[in-house]
Amino acid sequence: MKDYDIKQHVRGESQFIDDLNVPDGTLFASVFYSPHAHGKIRSLDLSIAGSVKGVKRIITYKDIPGVNQIGGIIPDEPLLAEDEVHYIGMPVAIVIADSKYTAKEAAGFIRIEIDPLEIITDPREAFKKGELIIPPRIFARGNTDTAWKDCDVVIEGVCDTGGQEHLYLETQGAFAYPLEGGALKIVSSTQGPTTVQRTASGVLGIPMNKIEIEVLRLGGGFGGKEDQATAWAVMAGLAAMKLNKPVKLILPRHEDMIMTGKRNPYSSDFKIGLTKEGKILSYEVSFFQNSGASADLSPAILDRTLFHCTNSYFIPHVKATGYCCRTNLPPNTAFRGFGGPQGKFVIECAIHKAAIKLEVDASVIQRKN
Repeated sequence: MKDYDIKQHVRGESQFIDDLNVPDGTLFASVFYSPHAHGKIRSLDLSIAGSVKGVKRIITYKDIPGVNQIGGIIPDEPLLAEDEVHYIGMPVAIVIADSKYTAKEAAGFIRIEIDPLEIITDPREAFKKGELIIPPRIFARGNTDTAWKDCDVVIEGVCDTGGQEHLYLETQGAFAYPLEGGALKIVSSTQGPTTVQRTASGVLGIPMNKIEIEVLRLGGGFGGKEDQATAWAVMAGLAAMKLNKPVKLILPRHEDMIMTGKRNPYSSDFKIGLTKEGKILSYEVSFFQNSGASADLSPAILDRTLFHCTNSYFIPHVKATGYCCRTNLPPNTAFRGFGGPQGKFVIECAIHKAAIKLEVDASVIQRKN
């Protein structure tokens, strides 16, 4: 039926994972995460948390039967921290209890000691220290080295774009329960069910065909559920498999915002050359992408930034270089536009500065090119 979701949303009738009727005996999970941005784990004390009435189990990386890895493009992201933490909000342990309130309370009693290491949050600083997730990528046409001499006006500048929170309608969450024959069903708030299935298979050490993924609704994720829903689905599946019980894991909004990545912030350098009539002849740009602590989808996002670096303009000589910089922030991820807006914004800044120099409106340069 046309506009089905709109009508359901407005009436408050849309069902999300937290609205599902769960069976008696369902357990609830809460995630204990790192309070420090970077450091080596010296000790992790679960004793007080484990003794809270109603707590059934606390899971760490040691309990993972398969591989402690959820990285897609690059395998550089553990599901649960092992020896180091790399950002505030990095999952360390999963507390499973008979109510969500008990699980949350118990998580507050976990004690962790961390020896601090250097914290990097600026992508330019990461670049200077060689903290790159992948080698630099270059998108080029023509020859910018020889084109500058033909330009009447050459302008250079710096441009920054910030991050952005997805604020999806439904926070990250999942409901998992065991099936017969050692199989598992996970109801996940994801935009990528196959990714959840594949990753869960690796972490749980069981074949993909023993894992069934169900998605209630796909809309309203804005990219934040493309890869980043996977971790929570796998955690719920791991807990359900370990305890042989249904397990529900729903992140509170505040924790969701702390623990998950945003739109990638960028810091960029540009150089643009034009004729006095406003024709753009040459353009160079360097993108310093703040990828966060692991790759997630940042390499693919950076590719699209390069592809869109000239926006809708024809420029005969272009050199765009992208740097995927590792920092101590939650892994940044897909967001509407997927790197395109960050690339287009920089050339619009360059055109704006050029328009001031040529004493014309920016629209004049836009139309000419």
